[in-house]
Amino acid sequence: MNKKVIVVLLLTLTFSIFFSACGSKVFYEKIDPIENETWNINDVLTYEIQIEDTLQYYNMYVNIRNSVDFETQNFYVFMKTEFPDGFTAQDTLGCIISDPYGKWTGKGMGRLKDNRFLLKPKVRFPMKGTYRFEVRQGMRTDHVKGVANFGLSLYYFEKDK
Repeated sequence: MNKKVIVVLLLTLTFSIFFSACGSKVFYEKIDPIENETWNINDVLTYEIQIEDTLQYYNMYVNIRNSVDFETQNFYVFMKTEFPDGFTAQDTLGCIISDPYGKWTGKGMGRLKDNRFLLKPKVRFPMKGTYRFEVRQGMRTDHVKGVANFGLSLYYFEKDK
């Protein structure tokens, strides 16, 4: 393996461990590395989640690892959801990566910052089957620099104790 592949694998492993240690039970999680930390407008990330229990509630998260090379305060993505029956829905998600003064909102020391944004709290899927999520970057540029990883997580919803 070349050095670049090893670095990407180690970063992905570290990112997965960071988010899996949050105490909640993970139902689904997939984190994708972004090649050269530059997300091209034509690159589509795909997530497929198999749902069998339509009564179960989940918290759905978007996971973003950005580097200090990220150039704006906000990061927008377009998410297309395809339901098991073929119905589709489109959402635009806005994530605040830094405050107005340039302080990163994510956790981490060094050049990479880990962010986890609650996309949908206490969500329940209405039908059994495979839900397919397609995600594209939604910025006003063809190449967004400074995005190292992107992913979706589904945690079992737990009531406050």
